[in-house]
Amino acid sequence: MTKPLSATLPLLDLDRVLRFSLYSRWAFSAVLGSSLLVFYSMQLALPLLPLAAVAASMAGVNLWLSRNWRNGRPAQWLLALGLLLDILALAIVLGLTGGASNPLAVLFLLPLVMAALVCPPRFSWWLTAQATGLYLMLFFWYLPLPAEQHTGHGDHEALFNMHLVGMWLTFALSAGLITACVSRLVRILGERERRLNQAYQRQDTDERLLVLAMEAASLTHQLSTPLNNLFLLNEELRETSNLPDEVQEDLQLAHAQLKQCAEILSRLKHQSQAEQEPVWLYRALGERLAQWQNLRPEVRVEWQRPAASQDREVRLSPLFWPALFNILNNAADAGEGRIDLHTRLHRNGDWELGVHNRSGVLSEAQLRRAGLDQFDSVKPAGLGLGVWLSHATLSRLNGRLELSNHAEGGVYARILLPLEFIS
Repeated sequence: MTKPLSATLPLLDLDRVLRFSLYSRWAFSAVLGSSLLVFYSMQLALPLLPLAAVAASMAGVNLWLSRNWRNGRPAQWLLALGLLLDILALAIVLGLTGGASNPLAVLFLLPLVMAALVCPPRFSWWLTAQATGLYLMLFFWYLPLPAEQHTGHGDHEALFNMHLVGMWLTFALSAGLITACVSRLVRILGERERRLNQAYQRQDTDERLLVLAMEAASLTHQLSTPLNNLFLLNEELRETSNLPDEVQEDLQLAHAQLKQCAEILSRLKHQSQAEQEPVWLYRALGERLAQWQNLRPEVRVEWQRPAASQDREVRLSPLFWPALFNILNNAADAGEGRIDLHTRLHRNGDWELGVHNRSGVLSEAQLRRAGLDQFDSVKPAGLGLGVWLSHATLSRLNGRLELSNHAEGGVYARILLPLEFIS
């Protein structure tokens, strides 16, 4: 039975469904046990000992199912076995308490409803056939209720009224359990669908990132040759005699810039092998900002650096820095040569960075889609591929990026990143 179940079971969180069925079985065992105590106190002539054995057996089987689930047995197999045992236990209880005339016979529907919702059609129909056969047997093999044993040709009206009351109570119990079961399973299915949609979105993002990574790798390889040629030309020119001092200074600057380009290409080549590394948070941010401003000397970054005593050692993925620089470049292109940077450590371990450029406004459509899709960048808002890449990278690091129009003008980018502290 296990193979068809695993092959055809619908896309549900079976662990949560199994947990719900275990709780329901505990509740049924408790209700049956409590009812036996009431029957005993009322001195009803019922087979209390066999019924108590059924209640204890259900509790024992439920405990066995729970332990097997915790030990890694397949949830779908345990769920199917539990539903079958529910049918058998209910048939025994009904056989000891009046057979098919017992209003509790409607409880046969509960395991069948759950099987129809979470099990393959073949197993559901097989379980329905078993329940139907057992119900039919209860017409012929059962122990009559005490009222039926002592009622001859009189007082049939009292017996009928008791049967009607039992039917009403059974309907109320069944309606509540079915509503709870179906609504719970529908919520589980809805949550599963939401997670699937998120997984599809992440897969689409991963595919787009893969394409960009392949393009970046190809461009990196193509840039290596002209960069090496420029290094050789720079060396030859620097060895040329009788060059003015101004030209020598320009060649030294060009050599430094070429060396920096080579370092950037080298980091790009090894980016896929990047791992989290321990750094001092604000010290690393200051060093990275200094490197970035060497490339963008026309931009002024206003950042009130926290005191050294507030710095913390953390594990930070190197992937974070390109995401931050994309935001900074976007703000620098859209702004007026000035960026305000705000940093703050939250008590829950999140690191907040705010990047505010003083120019441009995002439209309502851009605000709705900000950070989620690629835009055609229209200055001064400047919302394009870099922002989309930053959003995708931060999402992979369990962080997020939020964009909004600032009350004082311009666009405000808010970055939240969970950190792993070392000390």
